[in-house]
Parts: sequence; structure tokens; C-alpha cells
Amino acid sequence: MKKILYTAFAFVLSCATSSAQFRLEHLDLSVTAGLPDGIGFELATPISDRFRIRTGASFFSKSSYDIKFDIEVGEFDPKLTYEQNKALSAEKFNKIATTLGGVTGEKLDQQINIIRDFSFNNFKLLFDYYPWETKHWYITAGFYWGNSAIHKYYNTTTNMTELMMVTMYNNMRQSALAEEPLITYNGHSVYLPYTFTSDIIDYGDMGIVIGQYRHDVYAQNDILWEYDSFDPITGETLHQKGDVRYAKGDLIHKQGDYYYMQPDENNMVKANSKINSFRPYIGIGYEAFLTKDKRTSISFNAGLLFINIPETTLHDGLVISKDLWLNNKDFEDSLPWRPPYPVFNLRITRRLF
Repeated sequence: MKKILYTAFAFVLSCATSSAQFRLEHLDLSVTAGLPDGIGFELATPISDRFRIRTGASFFSKSSYDIKFDIEVGEFDPKLTYEQNKALSAEKFNKIATTLGGVTGEKLDQQINIIRDFSFNNFKLLFDYYPWETKHWYITAGFYWGNSAIHKYYNTTTNMTELMMVTMYNNMRQSALAEEPLITYNGHSVYLPYTFTSDIIDYGDMGIVIGQYRHDVYAQNDILWEYDSFDPITGETLHQKGDVRYAKGDLIHKQGDYYYMQPDENNMVKANSKINSFRPYIGIGYEAFLTKDKRTSISFNAGLLFINIPETTLHDGLVISKDLWLNNKDFEDSLPWRPPYPVFNLRITRRLF
């Protein structure tokens, strides 16, 4: 398909440049509106009897709040169904939220709301070819050039407490596993209650499940333990900080394992979607005059923008299209369309001279 597109574009461009000597006979100004390119403007002028060149820009931005993720506690048990794992995780979360809610003074929610910012701004250079004398229908080839980062995802500020709690809980669990005090001040140490310590060791870490691994994941380098760990019953050392957790080449995650996203250092969860900045376009259009003097016209255009497969990268570096199968339909539906992008727009044109 790309080869056909580039051939068509080269044909239009060669025909246009080999046509009669160009001279600026008149100039048209247009306002445009469409999807996904939004609103914009264009300047156009004929370069021969059958060819016209158009250039301009379009702008579109939007924010939405329709994506939700659940905070999960502990790894999912493969012997249980997805629904059973969710119910068990919710039970654990409610117990932890009651305890930590007393510390933070906040009512903690298991759901995280995600904001999606969509930005699609483009410069356009297009060539129109009129195959018939009536000059109502035309074929277009050209390109859009714009921002590559079109989607940004991040949690709402109202969920900062929940995400801070995820980090707090995981740090508490590390302290419990290492039999370290929660706080040490002026030589005095404060430890978590034994019953709570026992529970959180048994529960497992907190994270946000958004999908499963598409493939086995191996350690690219030695990965070390970041904390000590002792058996809560026997007191036996399980591992020490700095011990090798995974040697280079060791299997870390199997294909199908659930992926648990943890907040970054700022207690945020984020992702970005990118496409190529140079976006070839091919399409067709129909133009009709609105006034008798033929100085004002309306056009309808439909075409395709050719892009690469969008890459959505999470804040910890995983690329969804390469690394994960999603289990959140709202998030999956919000990701950029698969190529090519369909484009539809309306153009109102006024001849300047």
C-alpha cells in the first residue's frame, strides 16, 4: 500500500512540475474542519489547468476522563478465574485501605482515573489533480507534517493519595520483609503491629494490572535485591540487599503473566503514544460553488493518512504493542487507530484575487 501511495504522489508531483510554467493567477483562502485533523486554514492556487497546490495547517486537541484502572493487591493466582482474583484482591485492598486511611485521613478508592490528552497538529502540502473538465472532482496526493506524540495519559490529581498509598504500602512491606522499623528517630524505632506485618507479607505487593505479557521476559543484566528479607516464622535470611535476584538471562516473567504497573518516583502513572511526524496522504474531493460569481465554494474531502503502527510507551519503558496484551477495554479503545488513518473534512473557500 505504501508503495502505491508513493507512486501516486510521485506521479502527481511530476505531472504538476512538468506542466505549464507556473504563475500566480489567483489565491484562495479556506477554513477547514474535520476529523481527525480538527480546524484549520489553507491557501491554494492553480499551477496549471488541471493542477492546484494547497498548503496550510490544522489543529486538534482534546482531553477526556473515561479510563479507569483498579489497584490490585498480590499476584493473581492462575488456579482462580479472573473474577475470583479480582474479588480476592478487592477484599485485601479494603482491609489495607481501612488501616492506611486512618493514617492519611483520606477515604481511599481502589480505582484510578486516567486523563487522556489527544493532540494532532499538522502542516499540510497537497496537490490536487482535476481529471475532468468540469473540475468538481479532484484527486489529492501530498503529506501532513506534525507532532509525533499524539496521546498523553496520566492520572488525575484526585488520585494522588491512592498512588502515594501504593508506594507507601510497598515500602511498608519491604520493611516488614527486612524486619526493619517503619521509622527511626533519635535512636527510637517504630515497628508495624505484628498482625498487620503478617498480613501484608502474605498479601503481596500492590500494583495496577493493565494486561498480560505477550512474550517471555529475560533479565538483560543482573538484577539485585533492593532490601533484606527474612522468613517471618523461622527468622531465616531469605536474601540480603545487594544479592542477585535475577542473573543476566534469567526468566523474569512468562508469556501470559499479569503485568503490575507501579507508580513512578512522583507517584504518577503515565503513558505516551507516538506516530511518525511525516504522514503521506492520498484522497479524493468534490467542490461546488456557493455564489454565482464563483468566488465562494464548498468542498468535501475524504482520504487516508499513512502512518506507522503507533507505539504507546508506559512510564516504566514497556511498549504496549510489543510487550502487553491489554485487559482494559476502555484503555485499548482509547489508543491511536491502526494505520491508515481515515480523514474526512469540509472546506469553505473564498477567492482573495
